[in-house]
Amino acid sequence: MYYLNKIVGWVASPLGLLFLGMAAAAVFRRRGKLAKWLVAAPAVFLWIMSCGITTRLVGTGLESAWERKGVMHGSLDALPPAGVILVLGGGTGAHDKCKAPELFSGADRVWQGARAYNALKSRVDGLKVVCTGGGCEHSTVPFLVDLGVPREAIAFSEEPRNTEEEARYVKGLLGAGDGSGGAKVLLVTSAWHMSRALSLFKRQGLDVEPVPADFEMSYIAEHPVEPGDFFPSADALLRNTSALKEWVARFGYAVLGR
Repeated sequence: MYYLNKIVGWVASPLGLLFLGMAAAAVFRRRGKLAKWLVAAPAVFLWIMSCGITTRLVGTGLESAWERKGVMHGSLDALPPAGVILVLGGGTGAHDKCKAPELFSGADRVWQGARAYNALKSRVDGLKVVCTGGGCEHSTVPFLVDLGVPREAIAFSEEPRNTEEEARYVKGLLGAGDGSGGAKVLLVTSAWHMSRALSLFKRQGLDVEPVPADFEMSYIAEHPVEPGDFFPSADALLRNTSALKEWVARFGYAVLGR
């Protein structure tokens, strides 16, 4: 399932569609008009998905359900008591040689996880922060420690490769006799990813409370529209491709009933 998700995600991406169109055009090169359309249509789609204005169309809808939760810069004192704070991977990485952490656009997930820990530590005995993702031992973990989370309160796993596997990992962790079985889980991930993540965790029978972070789509939409928003940029392409893949994943899981 993991590799199928990767393949579908690439095929549905603007660059993937362009390369597939170019390959198809080469096959049908003798059918001139069709070959031109096979390249032109994906190229136009790539242009559209590379524009900042497109984020307002494909990105902000992913975050709209969480915009008014008041958990970003407001107080987290109203969070319900929980045994585990789960910080999903994707916002940090680690250099193989120097083991230094690298922070990407979703790194505020880690910041939000630390905020939740500091808000709850006086109310919950044995509170744990669990983080996942490749390289998290040398990225997310030291980042959490620098933000005030004791190392002994942190658990991690680099094995889960996507959200579905992360949900199964947490279900196994909470049932592993570590004293946190049946505990409420505070789920920390990017706002644009939260709805699907929440659904996958609930399907594992977990008691999950959303704590969204990383409202980057809404951040873009808050700025006035400028002429440059109608011209391609690498940043906009990355952001809009992530949003498009999330919509495709939502549709896919809905079709599969998952």
